[in-house]
Amino acid sequence: MNANTINNQNQSINKTKPKEKSDLYTSKIRLVIRYTILILVSFVMLYPLVWMIGNSFNLEMPSSFSFIPKKWTFEGWQNALKAPGWGSEEGYSMFRALWNTLSYTIPNTIFTTITCLITAYVVSRFNFKGKKLVFTVIIATLLMPNTIFRIPLYAFWTSKTMSGLWEGSNFAIRAYIPLWSGAMFAIDSFSTFMFIQFFRTIPRDLDEAAYIDGANRMQILWHIFAPILKPTIITVALLKFISSFNDYQGPLIYNSSVKTQPLSLVLPQLGVDSINTYSMVYSRAIIAALIPVIVFFVAQKYFMGSDTDSAIKG
Repeated sequence: MNANTINNQNQSINKTKPKEKSDLYTSKIRLVIRYTILILVSFVMLYPLVWMIGNSFNLEMPSSFSFIPKKWTFEGWQNALKAPGWGSEEGYSMFRALWNTLSYTIPNTIFTTITCLITAYVVSRFNFKGKKLVFTVIIATLLMPNTIFRIPLYAFWTSKTMSGLWEGSNFAIRAYIPLWSGAMFAIDSFSTFMFIQFFRTIPRDLDEAAYIDGANRMQILWHIFAPILKPTIITVALLKFISSFNDYQGPLIYNSSVKTQPLSLVLPQLGVDSINTYSMVYSRAIIAALIPVIVFFVAQKYFMGSDTDSAIKG
């Protein structure tokens, strides 16, 4: 190798080094711009929550869009779990309202997830007469708003036969039977349809392999399909939990006692008056929003994931 060849190689290396440095510098600038935009957009979207948290420490009434308190106070958080002005008996608190909420939210979530999973399994994997009709009914009820079912359901639950099951009870889980008992019969068409669509993505080779190994239909569902559909099951349960937790119209219709009022009914009653301040109202609203937020972030890694592709090789 002569001297001219070595010089040419050194020149080409020297030319590529500045180019690599410039590309690296450009990629860093793009990364900084990207994260700056994400931070600004996130701050704008979360600003109402930040504003509410800041004003929960404000002694005075909020008079601007600034979230920094003018006069700091911890009175709102010290009395946040108490609920003065709500109810006529001692011992009433936000804990009682939260317990009332979870008393019908948890059974509604559990029963909806299980029954809709079984219904979707039957509709998607079994062959029987009227299968297309059942699927048509599911789609038809899915397209209807839930509001139109309120009147016939209310007439059913207030009839002489059914009213004795829940009216006048001081226990929320019994007082709100009309809100969660329907979940035992897979009345949530959206959850059922979601399960059906994901069942259709699972290859039938799994069914055949399980039959060969001697498994029955329920064993196939719980030991084979349930682990594969774990992300979908958690997604359905999460959506149902949040919708039940935030439901206002249902408890308002069937509530008959102050003792069974959930958070959705208690919070609007805790307005600003001689007992409650703005800091108390904001702190209680934050506490009420914490439960769905915590549940969402705990389950977010499973949210709308899928392990179907890893079920079969080849």
